[in-house]
Amino acid sequence: MEDPSYPGVPPHFVPAYGPQPPGWPPAFAPPPAPPKRSHATGILAALAAVLLAAAAAAVVLWPDRDETAQAGDASRPARPATPFEMALETLHKQADALVKGDEKGWLAPVDPKNKTLVTRYRTMFTNLRTLEISHAEYHADKLEGGTARKVVAQAALGYCFSGVSCPAWRNNYDEGPAKTTYRLTFTLTGTAWRITELNDAAGVEHNYLQPAPWDNRALTFVKGKRVIVAGPRSQAKRLEQVLALAEKAAKVTDKYAGYVNNPQRRYRVYVADESGWKKWYGGIDEKWVIGYEMPLNATGGDIILRAKASGDQRQLAVTIQHELTHVVTLAGGHWENTDDQWLVEGIAEYVGALPRGPQNTGNHDVLAESFRRHGKPKTIAVPPLPDDADDLTVATLYAMGHYATACMADKFGDQKLMRFTDLVLREAKKPDEAARTAYGKPFAVVDKACLSWIRDRV
Repeated sequence: MEDPSYPGVPPHFVPAYGPQPPGWPPAFAPPPAPPKRSHATGILAALAAVLLAAAAAAVVLWPDRDETAQAGDASRPARPATPFEMALETLHKQADALVKGDEKGWLAPVDPKNKTLVTRYRTMFTNLRTLEISHAEYHADKLEGGTARKVVAQAALGYCFSGVSCPAWRNNYDEGPAKTTYRLTFTLTGTAWRITELNDAAGVEHNYLQPAPWDNRALTFVKGKRVIVAGPRSQAKRLEQVLALAEKAAKVTDKYAGYVNNPQRRYRVYVADESGWKKWYGGIDEKWVIGYEMPLNATGGDIILRAKASGDQRQLAVTIQHELTHVVTLAGGHWENTDDQWLVEGIAEYVGALPRGPQNTGNHDVLAESFRRHGKPKTIAVPPLPDDADDLTVATLYAMGHYATACMADKFGDQKLMRFTDLVLREAKKPDEAARTAYGKPFAVVDKACLSWIRDRV
């Protein structure tokens, strides 16, 4: 049977945040981190579902203006640049070199004597260029420990891929471009400021987008018309298989993205070995999870597949199509209400299973068992999953979401279904307002009709 997927909704995994590094700006109360929306293998023989949660991310702010040299007015000479300003200018030039594809310029600030550091920066450059990085910018905050010949800074690299419209910089992790943070040490060597040390431990504990798959590990890539697939060298043979399935899935999800004017320039799929699975984007410990989608703020999302658990071709195809649906239904939106979890997963189940309907998937068996054990639900808007939800409760949410979206598609058509979905998930409208706008009917009427539709089919 098919395995329902689920979003990771806080607060299931909440990391312990250590003290701020010296000189770091204050952290505000953290908003929920964008969820990892996942596809899972089954635990019960008759069911296949489990809930994965993403961690709430502490918001770390940088100054609205970097400490950069300002031109003096006409009545006085400009002051000399400070060591920090010169180090920051080095980062700005490095970001420009990355976007231009200038590897020599990207490596120029890196201490050539530090072979490990050079290798890391070269790996970052190769990976990011192959991933079609199209925007990069550094923002930084000066930390304690600097001298006349040494600068210590917390630097954030903001990035966007494949020519997307990159949002303006924001001083927190869940807005603006995606970011990765490093504690950098610059040392004055002759007349040049060189990066002599990189420490990303502090950034990792605050940023749910760190460590990114492209950072500090050489990847192998294959590219199609719509999808880039990447993974460690050990997964090279699997990448072509995943690419073929992802290209086929993209044709489906592109159609639904068009209904809500949310086209994706590129989809990115990473195939993780066990090392990557445990580390990328904070890692996944649950043995039953086989894939998830990580939003990159408003610029799209990354799909992570667990190579070890993705051997079944049919299951892998459904998983990929499900996760790509999350990208097109959530990217650039403002979904924050976990009450809509039934729709987040329901629309992904509906599109992910196409061309098969819910009655031809394992979700039919899930609802039959759920109705037998717990009775028929009172609404298609199944309540969000609690932290201690059992397998049947989780599976029921996915199955009901699948049937509910299939019902709305049957009654109103795919375009109106996607309009309803877009209003709720990307425009943060309540289901009743969205139903009146998309369907011309109150949600209560739609709810009652779809409950009857579902009961007739299970």
